[in-house]
Amino acid sequence: MDDRPLSPRTLGQRLQALYVRVLLRLLPHLISLFRHVSPKIRAEVDYLKPGYAFLLTVRGTNLACVCRRTESGAFKRVPPARLARDVEPGSGLPSTDASAVTVDYVIAFRSLAFAFACFSGGETLKEALAERAFSTRGPNDTGVALTYMFTALLRMFFGWRGAYRAAKRVARG
Repeated sequence: MDDRPLSPRTLGQRLQALYVRVLLRLLPHLISLFRHVSPKIRAEVDYLKPGYAFLLTVRGTNLACVCRRTESGAFKRVPPARLARDVEPGSGLPSTDASAVTVDYVIAFRSLAFAFACFSGGETLKEALAERAFSTRGPNDTGVALTYMFTALLRMFFGWRGAYRAAKRVARG
């Protein structure tokens, strides 16, 4: 997470930060709920082993969420105090503290504006990836599973938004 001091924000930026903060709080619950509804989400959650943890963070802010998969397949939020401090998140290295949670994969949004665009359904993850709106760190196989899971999750959550609506089929004549 970023240690730089937070700069004063406009009202719009504070509202965006509040929105992103709420969705980060809801994230483990949304994954756990939607895995019962969507076979795509369930398949990607099943690919991730119990104990798997990922971090979503927004650079330049204090917005972050670590989610960890339980034995039952649900995701739970990990309190910051339980995170391993002796290894870099996403490095794949074990912590010397057996009770600490190590982060297996990191998704770091470059800015609040990019995170808000994705979290509000204004743009898809594919579009955000093309603009390099976020960086990742960790193994590719689980990164792909997370990407597919988040794409399905956002499509279910924001299906009413233009970025996630299915393209209209061209009539053949």
